[in-house]
Amino acid sequence: MSKNGKLLFRDYDPYITSSFGYRIHPITEVNTLHSGVDYGTNNMKLPTYAIESGKVVKTGYSNTSGNYVYVNYPRLNKNALYQHLDSISVKVGEVVSSETIIGYVGSTGQVTGIHLHFGFFPSVDQNKGWYDKRWEDFEKYEYVKPIITLGEVDDRDLSELQIEVLVDNLRARKDPNGEVLGYIRKGIYTVLDSKVDGDYTWYLVSDNLWIAYDPSWANLYFNSNQEELENEILEELDEDSSLEFETLEESSFFKRIFANIRIFLEKLLNFLK
Repeated sequence: MSKNGKLLFRDYDPYITSSFGYRIHPITEVNTLHSGVDYGTNNMKLPTYAIESGKVVKTGYSNTSGNYVYVNYPRLNKNALYQHLDSISVKVGEVVSSETIIGYVGSTGQVTGIHLHFGFFPSVDQNKGWYDKRWEDFEKYEYVKPIITLGEVDDRDLSELQIEVLVDNLRARKDPNGEVLGYIRKGIYTVLDSKVDGDYTWYLVSDNLWIAYDPSWANLYFNSNQEELENEILEELDEDSSLEFETLEESSFFKRIFANIRIFLEKLLNFLK
């Protein structure tokens, strides 16, 4: 199996049929640099995708490469070559994303079977000759996913249960404890649903966008009826304590108590709905 091949096939994990580096060419029988990685697909003509956001800079056909596509990935400062495609699904100048099909794996050009030859090199080398390009081993490349920021913040609404995100690095997930989709923007969000999963209460703030609550990275804002009930509890605490209310509110210990009270009330209200 491969380290980075799944980036090119999404849900399919290809295997390597020929690694990057010098080898005896299977057709010419000459020891030469294999300037990319060959990914096998069990003879299936599967779709191959863009790694991430980029732009198609060249497409074409040659006797050796078959149908080919060059894609520029500006965030990576790299260009990629997709070779031996059965068909091409993009055109020059087209902006692509990880959802874009570049083409379908095939056996066009000088090959011995169906596979994808994937070349990788610095973007500045695009217009250099084949042997002057600084080809790299894609299987040794440490790919880091782009940081995706998600969420549309709301205004404060006293009639709604809301959560305010206070940090930049709070993960947004598809489901509670599920797939990470990116980071949620700082700001206030109206809560659409909530679930307890693991150590956290999770809040749905948009379609398929869940965040975990902890007072160290978020504030909960309840509607007016809930806030009145919370104030009654705080008044009772205040009557039994020699501490001033302001002191209680500033204490990190009591902040956590208040947060737990909020969570309990919210669970109770959900149960009673």
